[in-house]
Amino acid sequence: MLLELPKSRLDVRSTEEMTIDELCFLRETLETSETIRRYVSEHRPRRGGRVFGLVSLLLLYLLMECRKTTYRGVIRNLSDHDCICLGLIDENGRPRRPSYATLNGFVNRVLAPMAEAIGEEITEAVLKTSLRTYTLDSTPLQASRYNKDAEYSTHYEIRMDKAHILMADGYPLYMLQSDGNANDSPFAAPLIGRLPRARPSHGKMEFHADGAYDSFLTYSRVYVSTGAVLRCNQGTDAGVHGVDEAAIRNEYAGMWKRDGYDPYRKNDLDFMLRFLCKNGREELVGKHLRDRSMRMNEAEEKEAVDERAGGRKNVRHVCETMHRAMKRWVDLSIFRLVKRTKEARIRCRFLCLQLLSLLFRGYVSS
Repeated sequence: MLLELPKSRLDVRSTEEMTIDELCFLRETLETSETIRRYVSEHRPRRGGRVFGLVSLLLLYLLMECRKTTYRGVIRNLSDHDCICLGLIDENGRPRRPSYATLNGFVNRVLAPMAEAIGEEITEAVLKTSLRTYTLDSTPLQASRYNKDAEYSTHYEIRMDKAHILMADGYPLYMLQSDGNANDSPFAAPLIGRLPRARPSHGKMEFHADGAYDSFLTYSRVYVSTGAVLRCNQGTDAGVHGVDEAAIRNEYAGMWKRDGYDPYRKNDLDFMLRFLCKNGREELVGKHLRDRSMRMNEAEEKEAVDERAGGRKNVRHVCETMHRAMKRWVDLSIFRLVKRTKEARIRCRFLCLQLLSLLFRGYVSS
């Protein structure tokens, strides 16, 4: 069963102005999650014992992250009305607050292992909608200067980790975490490789990425997975490789002994590119696609000029805007997080971002 998206969405994209009643718009969405249903059915309370609902505790944790407080702080500041809205009540319908240890145990032992599965359901539901623009970029996860587990980045001049996030029209889909000095390009393939499972087949797609993902293999893998030509922020001294359609056709013709070769499809560029990628010519295909991307960027420089910047229109504005918004919604830093729980907590916080992106009005109109 596909997870249902919220029927009501908020016009204001701010967690500071969001009320408990508005946060509970996500209850119906979470109750349709197959992951949550399966966990509840397999972990029923023994001997008639009463436990707090999983959805209620998840909403309480989401409230804690939005308010950027601690387990003790969010429990202490809960009013009776808040408990009733969140579903934290006893058998008589009276407000019942969980202990901070209960919430802490829920996040580390229950939510962390299933956060990625719930996120997969959200991504699958989002990909069923009309999405056009996909963006891939990394954002820093700042650490304390005394944290020896995090590497020092000479670019940002802080100790940090990185979060590589794949988004579609402002919806965060997938995330991978890496060291602060890790190269961005190797993380493109595992993120892109997760798209075909629920990739939409309607409409024209655009795929944009930061210049750090500018590599031949990334171009070819984006094309195989989405059918789109990757658009990167390329340097002013970027060179053209001269791999045109004729070069692709000649390479295709020389592989006539390979399985799947069809001489009648030598004019089908899409078929030839996918055939070459399948038979170990990903780098050649990447060079061809990079040349096409550079020609598209040059055409945009002549036609689409942003009046405010006085240059080429910034097609990644949704990605940059969302990264700033996400850091306002939820604390994405890794301050005060020990090494053994750091990755689990970041997964939980990314799930919070996915839920909030469903709740708020989108940055791109459908």
